[in-house]
Amino acid sequence: MAGYMLVEQKSFADPQTPNRGVHPNKRKIGFVDFLRELEEEDFPFDENSSLLVTGIEEYLLASRPDMETTANEIHAKLQRAAVPFDQRLCSNVQIVFRQHLMRGEHLIVEHVTQHIPIYLIFGNPSPEDIGGQTVFISQFNLSGN
Repeated sequence: MAGYMLVEQKSFADPQTPNRGVHPNKRKIGFVDFLRELEEEDFPFDENSSLLVTGIEEYLLASRPDMETTANEIHAKLQRAAVPFDQRLCSNVQIVFRQHLMRGEHLIVEHVTQHIPIYLIFGNPSPEDIGGQTVFISQFNLSGN
């Protein structure tokens, strides 16, 4: 299923253990650049994009004390991009987290200074096991999670 794959940095495959871990996508892009490209008139991504997006935690932490508002704005931008992602047959976009993703009542990131409310962006995505690692998958339209 295509969509956003929320994955911890430590979950990526290591060359010494080829059958363990998540294989990283090829094109690394920062979160700010990713959001900016989503706003382009001509949608810049397709089935060959193979995106690995970094920096969402830092982006949200920098928005304090308005982190919840920022998370809701990100959610809206990603929802607007759902149709082009689906139409262009994009595969999983990996959203990489440096800190631990924790699923309780809601999905959050356990950051040293505070919990980051990832659920406000991606809802309640389903966990999946890939190469012995837990990742969370959310559809591009961010519904049904």
